[in-house]
Amino acid sequence: MKKLIILLSLSLSTSLIAQDYGDFPKIEKDKLHRDLDILFQGLDKYHTGMYWYTSKDIVEQEFEKARVQINSDLDVLEFHKVIAPLVALSNEDHTDIYFNDFTNKLISTYATRFPLSIVFLGEEMYCNRNGSNVDSAILGKKIISINGESPKQIVNKIGNLFASDGYINEVKYTDLKDFQFSRYYYYYYGNVSSFTVEFEDAIIQFEPQRIKDISKLLSQRSTNKKKTPRKETLEFKVISDSIAYLGIHDFDNDEIKKNEININLPLFLENSFKIIEKKGIVNVILDLTKNTGGSEGNEGLVYSFFGENYQKYIKVKAKTQKAILDNGIDKPITLKTFGFFERIFFNKKMKDGSYLRRPNVGEGLMAYKKEPKYKYKGNLYVLISPVTYSASSELSNMLFTNKHGTFIGQETGGGYYGNTSGYSQELILPHSKIIIKIPALQFMMNVDDTIPFGRGVIPHHSITPSFEQYANRVHASYEFALKLIANQQQLGQ
Repeated sequence: MKKLIILLSLSLSTSLIAQDYGDFPKIEKDKLHRDLDILFQGLDKYHTGMYWYTSKDIVEQEFEKARVQINSDLDVLEFHKVIAPLVALSNEDHTDIYFNDFTNKLISTYATRFPLSIVFLGEEMYCNRNGSNVDSAILGKKIISINGESPKQIVNKIGNLFASDGYINEVKYTDLKDFQFSRYYYYYYGNVSSFTVEFEDAIIQFEPQRIKDISKLLSQRSTNKKKTPRKETLEFKVISDSIAYLGIHDFDNDEIKKNEININLPLFLENSFKIIEKKGIVNVILDLTKNTGGSEGNEGLVYSFFGENYQKYIKVKAKTQKAILDNGIDKPITLKTFGFFERIFFNKKMKDGSYLRRPNVGEGLMAYKKEPKYKYKGNLYVLISPVTYSASSELSNMLFTNKHGTFIGQETGGGYYGNTSGYSQELILPHSKIIIKIPALQFMMNVDDTIPFGRGVIPHHSITPSFEQYANRVHASYEFALKLIANQQQLGQ
C-alpha cells in the first residue's frame, strides 16, 4: 500500500506543471472542486468494485491531494490529467473517462501529435506506420527512446490516465497500440515542440503533426487501397484428422449477427462440436486472443461444451439501486442500476441497500443453463492475450480453474478473480463536462487461488510475437500450439 501511495503522489505532484494543450477556456477553481466532489460521490456510491483493489482510505487521500493541487483555474485537459488517475484507482477496465464531442472538436483543432503509429510487443515498442513528414526506412524499427525517455518510462506515466483490471501490466502496453499512444502522450505532455526518437540504428527528429495531416500522409504512403473485408467473428475449421480450430473473436450478440455465415452462437457451437465428435478429433485449439467480451451468458455457453456445470460466481452484487450525487450547489445527479423486473425478480435487496443476484433466476450464478448434446473430452489448447477481456476472460478463468486446457499466449486482460461491469452509467461532470462511465455489477468468480490477486490468467506457455510475425499476420500462439500438438503426438507414438 505504501508503494502505491508514493507512486500516486509522485504522479499528481507533477500533474500541474504548465503544459501547452492549446487555446482551451479556463474553468474556475471552485467549479472544478465541485466536479471533484461529484466524481468522488459517483465512484464511492455507485461503483460496486471501487475498493476491491484500492482501499477507501487511499482513494480519499488521493482525492484530497487533488483538491489541494487544484489551486487555480484550469482548462479541461489540465483537469483531466488530475482526475484521470483518480478514476484509474478503481483498477477496473470497465471504468472509462472521456471527453464530450465539443471538447474532442477543440482537441482536433489544437492538438499536435506524435506522428508514428506504434505497436508494443511485450514491452518493446516498434513503429508500424509512418504518419510523419520524414521519409525514412523506420517501419519495423524498435524505438529505444522518445525525447530521452524509454517506452517503459513513458507508459508508466501515461498509463496512469486509464484503468486496467487489477495489476495487469501488459494491458497498459496493448491499449496504447497504433495512435492511441500519441493520443495519451498528448493528454499527458500536451503539445511539444519536437520529438527526438532514438531507434536501434538511428536518431531522427520528427515534427508534431495534426491528426488530419497524419491521416493524409498515411493515405499517401499506403500501398493497399482496397477495403479490408469484414472477417467472421466465429470461425471453425478442421486442420487435420486430429486437430480443429475454434476461433471465437467476439461475444457480442449484435456483432455475431453481422456475420455472413455464423449468425447464431449456439447453433455455430453445436454444428462445430458435432463435426468434432463425428471426425473423432482429439485436439481443439480455442482462440480467444481477439475476444474483448460481450453479451453475458455466452462465456458459459462455450464452457458447457468442455466442462461440468458448477457455481461460476461466488456472488454478483450491485452496491445500490439508486445513487444521488449532490455537492450542495449544482443540481443533484441520480444514477440508477436495474430496471423494474431485474430489481424485483432477479435480485434480492440486502439490509445495507445492496442487491445480490438470485441463484436460480435469469442468468443466475451457475456456469450454464443447459447441457449440450456434444461434449468434448479431448485435449484443449486455449490461446489468450491482453485483449482477452470481460466475458472472454471469464471463460478463460472457468477453464483454467477447472483445469481444462493448456493456455498459450499472454496474460489475459480481464481479472482472474472477477470484474465490475454491467449496467454502466455515464456520469457527466457539471462544469468540465468530462464523462465517466461507471459500472454497477461486481462479478466475483468462484476460482482457486493459484494466481496472484489482481492478475489475469497467466499462460502455461508465454508467447510474444516478433515484429516480423506481427507485420506478416503470423499468429504466433497458434503456430506454437500446432508445434506443441505435433511434439506430443510424436511422444505418444
